[in-house]
Amino acid sequence: MKKILFAAAALLFTLPLAAAEAKTIELKKPQLQKGLPVMQALAQRKSVREFSAKELDIQALSNLLWAASGVNRPDGKRTAPSAMNRQEIDIYVCLKDGAYFYNAPKNILEFAGGTDCRLIGAPVTLLLVADTGKNSERWAAVDTGIVSQNISLFCAGMGLATVPRGQMPAEEFHKALGLKETQKIILNHPVGYTKEALKTEGRK
Repeated sequence: MKKILFAAAALLFTLPLAAAEAKTIELKKPQLQKGLPVMQALAQRKSVREFSAKELDIQALSNLLWAASGVNRPDGKRTAPSAMNRQEIDIYVCLKDGAYFYNAPKNILEFAGGTDCRLIGAPVTLLLVADTGKNSERWAAVDTGIVSQNISLFCAGMGLATVPRGQMPAEEFHKALGLKETQKIILNHPVGYTKEALKTEGRK
């Protein structure tokens, strides 16, 4: 009996992280009174490719994801429109401990795999994934662009840095996240704080 229990325990520790240590992160309600007015955010919008090592806290991450494509109405519709309300764009959140699926209706992050898919030194990277089984490639591309712009404007209005990028090991990420054949990673958005912002913060 002891040998059986030992073998079972050993098997548990050799399972993939997603199976052995599946995690769910509860997100917070978005802070709707934060950030710059829209016109000022547009004036501040720019692509930034260098980030500080400072992590986003759970509230900042919650605000970011809700702005990107969160539920903003009782009928389940989103901050980002989609053609015929197909909602074919999913967001995967890459953190230092692995990747998570953003479940917008439940406002939670669901563990998707232990691969570190963060890019260009940012503490968080968002992967925008289009399911062409739900909508055509044309509309999937359009709807991805809308989510991308939501992310860019949010970051501009909240003093965060980001840049929309197409370059990434898409096939590797596709396999690591266990995506379907109809799903395609179209863009990635590294997100973080700029080094300049932290210098300013230190002088206050």
